[in-house]
Amino acid sequence: MLKPGDVVTTIFAYADLTGAKIRPALVVSTEHFNQETRMAVLAMISSKQPQNQYEVTISEWQAAGLKFPSKVCIGRLVTANVSLTKHIGHLSKEDIGIVSSIKNVIA
Repeated sequence: MLKPGDVVTTIFAYADLTGAKIRPALVVSTEHFNQETRMAVLAMISSKQPQNQYEVTISEWQAAGLKFPSKVCIGRLVTANVSLTKHIGHLSKEDIGIVSSIKNVIA
């Protein structure tokens, strides 16, 4: 079952809903939530440079199963059926700590 900090791939719809693309994402929901609902809350991962304080660089991106230097986009959350995800890795404790320290995302 998916756990917080897992890195997965899943389908993300384009913002204008004209299509979709398979992209990496970070599991941010609890293992209990993922198991009970068979859904997972995911934060998009991108290889573009951070643009704001809610985009966090992943320092150990290769160990997390990523192909390129990447960032976690805390402001780009989706909920996906766990059957539509593929586990590719896990963030390091250091990277999880940095992502977890982001404040003021949800009121």
